[in-house]
Amino acid sequence: MRRVVSVARVLQFAVLALGLLCFAGAAAGQMAGMVRGTVTDAEGKPVEGARIIFKFEGISRDQETRTDGKGIYAKVGMAPGPYTLVAEKQGMGTKTANITLRIGDRLIVNFELASEASLGTPAVAKAFQEAVAASAAGRNEEAIARFQEALALNPKCYACQYNMGLVYAKMKEYDRAVTAYQTAIELNPKASDPFDGLAAVYNAQRKFDEAAKAGQSAASLRGTTGGGGDAGAVFDQGLILWNAGKTEEARAKFEETLALDATHGEVHYWLGMANLNQGKMPEAVQEMEIYLQREPKGRFAAEATGLLSQLKK
Repeated sequence: MRRVVSVARVLQFAVLALGLLCFAGAAAGQMAGMVRGTVTDAEGKPVEGARIIFKFEGISRDQETRTDGKGIYAKVGMAPGPYTLVAEKQGMGTKTANITLRIGDRLIVNFELASEASLGTPAVAKAFQEAVAASAAGRNEEAIARFQEALALNPKCYACQYNMGLVYAKMKEYDRAVTAYQTAIELNPKASDPFDGLAAVYNAQRKFDEAAKAGQSAASLRGTTGGGGDAGAVFDQGLILWNAGKTEEARAKFEETLALDATHGEVHYWLGMANLNQGKMPEAVQEMEIYLQREPKGRFAAEATGLLSQLKK
Protein backbone atom coordinates (compact mmCIF):
# COMPACT_ATOMS: atom_id res chain seq x y z
CA MET A 1 0.00 0.00 0.00
CA ARG A 2 2.44 2.61 1.11
CA ARG A 3 5.32 3.45 3.24
CA VAL A 4 4.03 6.42 5.10
CA VAL A 5 6.95 7.68 7.09
CA SER A 6 5.06 10.55 8.53
CA VAL A 7 1.62 12.04 8.29
CA ALA A 8 1.29 15.54 9.77
CA ARG A 9 -1.96 17.41 10.00
CA VAL A 10 -1.94 21.13 10.72
CA LEU A 11 -5.37 22.73 10.58
CA GLN A 12 -5.04 26.23 9.19
CA PHE A 13 -7.38 28.78 10.65
CA ALA A 14 -7.71 32.54 11.36
CA VAL A 15 -8.78 34.37 8.21
CA LEU A 16 -9.03 38.13 7.87
CA ALA A 17 -12.50 39.32 6.87
CA LEU A 18 -12.11 42.26 4.51
CA GLY A 19 -15.68 42.59 3.34
CA LEU A 20 -18.10 39.86 2.39
CA LEU A 21 -16.45 38.99 -0.92
CA CYS A 22 -12.98 38.73 0.58
CA PHE A 23 -14.28 36.66 3.47
CA ALA A 24 -15.97 34.24 1.10
CA GLY A 25 -12.75 33.84 -0.86
CA ALA A 26 -10.74 33.24 2.29
CA ALA A 27 -13.29 30.73 3.58
CA ALA A 28 -13.18 28.84 0.30
CA GLY A 29 -9.39 28.74 0.57
CA GLN A 30 -9.67 27.35 4.05
CA MET A 31 -11.99 24.59 2.90
CA ALA A 32 -9.38 23.26 0.46
CA GLY A 33 -6.62 20.97 1.64
CA MET A 34 -3.12 20.06 0.55
CA VAL A 35 -1.16 16.82 0.37
CA ARG A 36 2.59 16.77 -0.12
CA GLY A 37 5.46 14.40 0.46
CA THR A 38 8.43 12.61 -1.04
CA VAL A 39 8.98 9.45 -3.04
CA THR A 40 12.24 7.59 -2.51
CA ASP A 41 13.63 4.23 -3.57
CA ALA A 42 14.67 1.39 -1.26
CA GLU A 43 18.07 3.04 -0.81
CA GLY A 44 16.54 6.37 0.22
CA LYS A 45 17.34 8.15 -3.06
CA PRO A 46 14.72 10.56 -4.45
CA VAL A 47 12.58 9.28 -7.31
CA GLU A 48 12.04 11.88 -10.02
CA GLY A 49 8.97 11.71 -12.25
CA ALA A 50 6.96 9.36 -10.04
CA ARG A 51 3.26 9.65 -10.72
CA ILE A 52 1.00 10.41 -7.75
CA ILE A 53 -2.69 9.73 -8.36
CA PHE A 54 -5.42 11.05 -6.04
CA LYS A 55 -8.57 8.91 -6.22
CA PHE A 56 -11.55 10.47 -4.45
CA GLU A 57 -13.87 7.73 -3.18
CA GLY A 58 -17.19 7.74 -5.00
CA ILE A 59 -16.00 9.95 -7.89
CA SER A 60 -14.51 8.40 -11.01
CA ARG A 61 -12.40 11.43 -12.04
CA ASP A 62 -8.87 11.30 -10.62
CA GLN A 63 -6.28 14.01 -10.07
CA GLU A 64 -2.56 13.51 -10.39
CA THR A 65 0.85 15.13 -10.17
CA ARG A 66 4.50 14.05 -10.46
CA THR A 67 7.59 14.33 -8.30
CA ASP A 68 10.35 16.79 -9.09
CA GLY A 69 14.10 16.19 -9.18
CA LYS A 70 14.20 15.95 -5.40
CA GLY A 71 11.41 13.38 -5.28
CA ILE A 72 8.96 15.94 -3.88
CA TYR A 73 5.31 16.26 -4.88
CA ALA A 74 2.48 18.54 -3.76
CA LYS A 75 -1.20 18.89 -4.58
CA VAL A 76 -3.18 21.91 -3.41
CA GLY A 77 -6.82 22.97 -3.59
CA MET A 78 -8.16 19.52 -2.71
CA ALA A 79 -11.71 19.05 -1.47
CA PRO A 80 -12.15 17.37 1.93
CA GLY A 81 -13.06 13.70 1.98
CA PRO A 82 -11.62 10.18 1.68
CA TYR A 83 -8.87 9.54 -0.87
CA THR A 84 -6.70 6.69 -2.07
CA LEU A 85 -3.25 7.90 -3.06
CA VAL A 86 -1.24 5.87 -5.56
CA ALA A 87 2.49 6.39 -6.12
CA GLU A 88 3.96 4.64 -9.12
CA LYS A 89 6.82 4.68 -11.59
CA GLN A 90 7.62 2.28 -14.36
CA GLY A 91 9.94 -0.43 -13.14
CA MET A 92 9.61 0.54 -9.47
CA GLY A 93 6.20 -0.79 -8.53
CA THR A 94 3.24 0.84 -6.85
CA LYS A 95 2.42 1.97 -3.33
CA THR A 96 -0.94 3.17 -2.07
CA ALA A 97 -2.13 5.13 0.96
CA ASN A 98 -5.65 5.70 2.25
CA ILE A 99 -6.25 9.10 3.84
CA THR A 100 -9.15 11.25 4.96
CA LEU A 101 -8.57 14.89 4.12
CA ARG A 102 -10.44 17.26 6.41
CA ILE A 103 -11.16 20.95 5.98
CA GLY A 104 -7.92 22.90 5.79
CA ASP A 105 -5.74 19.82 6.30
CA ARG A 106 -2.06 19.88 5.36
CA LEU A 107 -0.96 16.25 5.09
CA ILE A 108 2.49 14.78 4.49
CA VAL A 109 2.44 11.32 2.90
CA ASN A 110 5.79 9.78 1.95
CA PHE A 111 6.28 6.72 -0.24
CA GLU A 112 9.08 4.26 -0.83
CA LEU A 113 9.24 2.39 -4.15
CA ALA A 114 11.42 -0.57 -5.04
CA SER A 115 14.78 0.06 -6.69
CA GLU A 116 16.17 -2.26 -9.35
CA ALA A 117 19.08 -3.13 -7.07
CA SER A 118 16.70 -4.28 -4.33
CA LEU A 119 14.97 -6.72 -6.68
CA GLY A 120 18.04 -8.84 -7.36
CA THR A 121 19.16 -9.84 -10.84
CA PRO A 122 18.26 -7.99 -14.06
CA ALA A 123 15.97 -10.88 -14.98
CA VAL A 124 13.98 -10.38 -11.77
CA ALA A 125 13.83 -6.63 -12.35
CA LYS A 126 12.59 -7.19 -15.93
CA ALA A 127 9.79 -9.53 -14.81
CA PHE A 128 8.86 -7.13 -12.00
CA GLN A 129 8.72 -4.17 -14.37
CA GLU A 130 6.53 -6.11 -16.80
CA ALA A 131 4.22 -7.04 -13.91
CA VAL A 132 3.90 -3.42 -12.81
CA ALA A 133 3.17 -2.29 -16.36
CA ALA A 134 0.52 -4.98 -16.80
CA SER A 135 -1.12 -4.05 -13.51
CA ALA A 136 -1.19 -0.36 -14.45
CA ALA A 137 -2.87 -1.30 -17.74
CA GLY A 138 -5.51 -3.39 -15.93
CA ARG A 139 -4.12 -6.71 -17.14
CA ASN A 140 -4.26 -8.28 -13.72
CA GLU A 141 -3.83 -11.93 -14.69
CA GLU A 142 -0.73 -11.07 -16.70
CA ALA A 143 0.60 -9.04 -13.78
CA ILE A 144 0.21 -11.98 -11.43
CA ALA A 145 2.00 -14.27 -13.89
CA ARG A 146 4.94 -11.87 -14.18
CA PHE A 147 5.19 -11.42 -10.40
CA GLN A 148 5.23 -15.20 -10.02
CA GLU A 149 7.94 -15.38 -12.67
CA ALA A 150 10.02 -12.88 -10.70
CA LEU A 151 9.44 -14.84 -7.48
CA ALA A 152 10.55 -18.06 -9.16
CA LEU A 153 13.87 -16.32 -9.86
CA ASN A 154 14.06 -14.64 -6.45
CA PRO A 155 11.75 -16.15 -3.79
CA LYS A 156 12.85 -13.43 -1.35
CA CYS A 157 11.56 -10.56 -3.48
CA TYR A 158 9.56 -8.56 -0.94
CA ALA A 159 8.36 -5.99 -3.50
CA CYS A 160 7.05 -8.81 -5.70
CA GLN A 161 4.96 -10.32 -2.91
CA TYR A 162 3.64 -6.99 -1.70
CA ASN A 163 2.66 -5.75 -5.15
CA MET A 164 1.13 -9.11 -5.98
CA GLY A 165 -1.02 -8.68 -2.87
CA LEU A 166 -2.19 -5.33 -4.21
CA VAL A 167 -3.21 -6.90 -7.51
CA TYR A 168 -5.06 -9.77 -5.82
CA ALA A 169 -6.87 -7.25 -3.61
CA LYS A 170 -7.86 -5.24 -6.68
CA MET A 171 -9.21 -8.47 -8.21
CA LYS A 172 -11.11 -9.13 -4.94
CA GLU A 173 -9.30 -12.44 -4.57
CA TYR A 174 -8.93 -11.68 -0.91
CA ASP A 175 -7.57 -15.01 0.36
CA ARG A 176 -4.72 -14.86 -2.14
CA ALA A 177 -4.11 -11.24 -1.24
CA VAL A 178 -3.82 -12.18 2.43
CA THR A 179 -1.33 -14.94 1.60
CA ALA A 180 0.79 -12.54 -0.46
CA TYR A 181 0.76 -9.85 2.25
CA GLN A 182 1.62 -12.38 4.96
CA THR A 183 4.54 -13.68 2.90
CA ALA A 184 5.72 -10.09 2.37
CA ILE A 185 5.65 -9.61 6.16
CA GLU A 186 7.80 -12.71 6.61
CA LEU A 187 10.30 -11.28 4.12
CA ASN A 188 10.32 -7.82 5.71
CA PRO A 189 8.87 -7.84 9.24
CA LYS A 190 9.62 -4.13 9.71
CA ALA A 191 7.48 -2.99 6.76
CA SER A 192 4.12 -1.42 7.65
CA ASP A 193 2.69 -1.57 4.12
CA PRO A 194 1.62 -5.24 4.12
CA PHE A 195 -0.19 -4.73 7.43
CA ASP A 196 -2.07 -1.81 5.88
CA GLY A 197 -2.95 -4.11 2.99
CA LEU A 198 -4.20 -6.78 5.38
CA ALA A 199 -6.31 -4.21 7.24
CA ALA A 200 -7.95 -3.13 3.98
CA VAL A 201 -8.64 -6.70 2.90
CA TYR A 202 -10.02 -7.72 6.29
CA ASN A 203 -12.27 -4.67 6.30
CA ALA A 204 -13.57 -5.64 2.86
CA GLN A 205 -14.29 -9.12 4.23
CA ARG A 206 -15.92 -7.60 7.33
CA LYS A 207 -13.35 -9.33 9.53
CA PHE A 208 -13.12 -6.29 11.74
CA ASP A 209 -11.17 -7.84 14.63
CA GLU A 210 -8.42 -8.95 12.24
CA ALA A 211 -8.52 -5.54 10.55
CA ALA A 212 -8.05 -3.82 13.91
CA LYS A 213 -5.02 -5.97 14.75
CA ALA A 214 -3.44 -5.41 11.35
CA GLY A 215 -4.06 -1.67 11.54
CA GLN A 216 -2.52 -1.49 15.00
CA SER A 217 0.53 -3.42 13.79
CA ALA A 218 0.96 -1.00 10.89
CA ALA A 219 0.62 1.99 13.21
CA SER A 220 3.12 0.51 15.66
CA LEU A 221 5.69 -0.01 12.90
CA ARG A 222 5.20 3.59 11.80
CA GLY A 223 5.56 4.78 15.38
CA THR A 224 2.02 6.18 15.54
CA THR A 225 0.47 4.25 18.42
CA GLY A 226 -0.10 7.28 20.63
CA GLY A 227 1.99 9.23 23.09
CA GLY A 228 3.28 11.79 20.59
CA GLY A 229 1.88 9.89 17.64
CA ASP A 230 -0.13 11.17 14.73
CA ALA A 231 -3.76 12.16 15.28
CA GLY A 232 -4.85 10.93 11.86
CA ALA A 233 -3.40 7.46 12.39
CA VAL A 234 -4.99 7.20 15.85
CA PHE A 235 -8.32 8.34 14.40
CA ASP A 236 -8.10 5.64 11.73
CA GLN A 237 -7.49 3.04 14.44
CA GLY A 238 -10.65 4.29 16.16
CA LEU A 239 -12.67 3.79 12.97
CA ILE A 240 -11.42 0.21 12.62
CA LEU A 241 -12.38 -0.50 16.24
CA TRP A 242 -15.80 1.09 15.64
CA ASN A 243 -16.37 -1.19 12.66
CA ALA A 244 -15.45 -4.12 14.88
CA GLY A 245 -18.22 -3.11 17.30
CA LYS A 246 -15.74 -2.15 20.03
CA THR A 247 -17.40 1.10 21.04
CA GLU A 248 -15.46 1.81 24.22
CA GLU A 249 -12.10 1.06 22.64
CA ALA A 250 -13.06 3.21 19.66
CA ARG A 251 -14.12 6.05 21.98
CA ALA A 252 -10.72 5.90 23.70
CA LYS A 253 -9.00 6.32 20.32
CA PHE A 254 -11.30 9.19 19.37
CA GLU A 255 -10.55 10.94 22.64
CA GLU A 256 -6.84 10.30 22.10
CA THR A 257 -7.22 11.89 18.67
CA LEU A 258 -8.49 15.09 20.28
CA ALA A 259 -5.66 15.03 22.79
CA LEU A 260 -3.21 14.97 19.85
CA ASP A 261 -5.15 17.45 17.71
CA ALA A 262 -7.72 19.61 19.52
CA THR A 263 -8.88 21.09 16.20
CA HIS A 264 -9.90 17.76 14.67
CA GLY A 265 -13.43 18.00 13.29
CA GLU A 266 -14.76 14.63 12.15
CA VAL A 267 -13.83 12.89 15.38
CA HIS A 268 -16.71 14.77 17.05
CA TYR A 269 -19.18 13.06 14.74
CA TRP A 270 -17.92 9.66 15.87
CA LEU A 271 -17.89 10.67 19.53
CA GLY A 272 -21.50 11.74 19.01
CA MET A 273 -22.27 8.34 17.51
CA ALA A 274 -20.60 6.62 20.46
CA ASN A 275 -22.71 8.65 22.88
CA LEU A 276 -25.83 7.91 20.87
CA ASN A 277 -24.99 4.21 20.94
CA GLN A 278 -24.76 4.37 24.73
CA GLY A 279 -27.95 6.38 25.19
CA LYS A 280 -26.16 9.60 26.17
CA MET A 281 -28.41 11.94 24.18
CA PRO A 282 -27.28 15.38 25.51
CA GLU A 283 -23.64 14.43 24.96
CA ALA A 284 -24.48 13.14 21.48
CA VAL A 285 -26.16 16.45 20.61
CA GLN A 286 -23.17 18.43 21.87
CA GLU A 287 -20.67 16.42 19.81
CA MET A 288 -22.77 16.59 16.65
CA GLU A 289 -23.11 20.36 17.01
CA ILE A 290 -19.35 20.75 17.40
CA TYR A 291 -18.83 18.58 14.32
CA LEU A 292 -21.16 20.74 12.22
CA GLN A 293 -19.52 23.93 13.48
CA ARG A 294 -16.11 22.69 12.43
CA GLU A 295 -17.07 20.87 9.24
CA PRO A 296 -20.38 22.31 7.98
CA LYS A 297 -19.77 20.63 4.62
CA GLY A 298 -18.05 17.54 5.97
CA ARG A 299 -18.78 14.10 4.57
CA PHE A 300 -21.18 13.30 7.45
CA ALA A 301 -22.81 16.73 7.64
CA ALA A 302 -26.14 15.51 6.24
CA GLU A 303 -26.25 12.56 8.65
CA ALA A 304 -25.37 14.78 11.62
CA THR A 305 -28.03 17.34 10.67
CA GLY A 306 -30.65 14.60 10.40
CA LEU A 307 -29.69 13.09 13.73
CA LEU A 308 -29.81 16.47 15.46
CA SER A 309 -33.30 17.13 14.13
CA GLN A 310 -34.44 13.86 15.69
CA LEU A 311 -32.52 14.21 18.95
CA LYS A 312 -33.85 17.73 19.61
CA LYS A 313 -37.52 16.79 19.22
